[in-house]
Amino acid sequence: MSEPVTLQFYNQQHFNQAMLIHDTVMGGRSKGNARLMSENNGVLFVGDLSLENNGGFASIEFNLAQALPKQRFQQVVLATVADGRTYQLRLKTPYIPRGVAYVAEFKTTADVQRYAFNLADFQGRYRGRALTNMPELHFKDVQQVSLMLADKNPGPFRIELYDLQFNQ
Repeated sequence: MSEPVTLQFYNQQHFNQAMLIHDTVMGGRSKGNARLMSENNGVLFVGDLSLENNGGFASIEFNLAQALPKQRFQQVVLATVADGRTYQLRLKTPYIPRGVAYVAEFKTTADVQRYAFNLADFQGRYRGRALTNMPELHFKDVQQVSLMLADKNPGPFRIELYDLQFNQ
């Protein structure tokens, strides 16, 4: 059995690009920004979710710096601390159309948590709608990872992202 692969959100050797994508691309008014937290080796994603102008989402997307090993990963574990809101862990592979993602939701707490997801926890989505007939997800194919807030509750948000671990 191979060792787990751990990707740290603050480490540019693991993620070479981070991009903020909010509902403003469609006229919404949500705001958010991100910064490295050197004191605890993480990335802080904060902002304000707005439902104005049919808005309602804020996200941060990370591109993997290198391909994952071609192993048969069975689980992905996200280490984070947040504000009690429900977020989405979104995974993208080269085998799905632009805008589509494999999505798993999780409710956060104010303590550092490790949220474990199996392949069956992810469902295909496009602009909030569930999709069927998606290609089978294989964690080894993941090229982008994002966190999205789209819980339909306006107001401030805060989530600290530490690492993502792929386990066999």
